[in-house]
Amino acid sequence: MKKFLTLALLTFLLSCKKNDTAQKIALNGTWEYRGITCFCIRDSSMNDGKPGNGNIINFNNDSYKRFIKGVLQKGGTYQIVQEKIAASPDPVNRIIYDNDTVSEKTFYKIEQNKLTFFGTTPIAADGTEIYYEKQ
Repeated sequence: MKKFLTLALLTFLLSCKKNDTAQKIALNGTWEYRGITCFCIRDSSMNDGKPGNGNIINFNNDSYKRFIKGVLQKGGTYQIVQEKIAASPDPVNRIIYDNDTVSEKTFYKIEQNKLTFFGTTPIAADGTEIYYEKQ
């Protein structure tokens, strides 16, 4: 029984690490801002969602850099964790920047070449969705 529990724990830990690695591979690269869906006042520096706008997020393994109009605004480290939220029956990916686990949660999904960031509700009618396209 002890061997079974050890094997089950090891399998669980490896699958979590494998998923984290797969998510980082999918996230790696340069993503350019394409738009926002929300009922909010928009940041005027991010209004242009046309190609070449210079509003970029670059992910490389455990680090990120954020550019607005081609100027580096912030960089640091990130990690990915999976969490359950009320709006989704399946766990969703949360990105944590610079080990800051107490600030507002940011979740994301990747579909084809589209990266979508959202808060605790992945539905634009109930929350903000910010879209990026892989370059």
